[in-house]
Amino acid sequence: MRINAWLDEGRSRKLAFLRKVTGRTLSEVLKNAIDTYYREIKREQTRARDILEKQGLVGCGEAGADLSSDYKSDLKGILDLKHGHR
Repeated sequence: MRINAWLDEGRSRKLAFLRKVTGRTLSEVLKNAIDTYYREIKREQTRARDILEKQGLVGCGEAGADLSSDYKSDLKGILDLKHGHR
């Protein structure tokens, strides 16, 4: 994929610095930056899921296989039982 991007002066200097210090091409620096950012985001997502699982919030509910299509009528039935039909 070819990328065309505009960078402000500060980021342009940072990119030039990274190229000079590492001796890598622009493409190599950008690929590495994308890989590093991707790992960071994936790690954050994993941590959030781990926290939810440890708290017992993942997989804590039970429902029928058709919940996604029947939830409105199920909820109406529960509310009717609790508050009476209005």
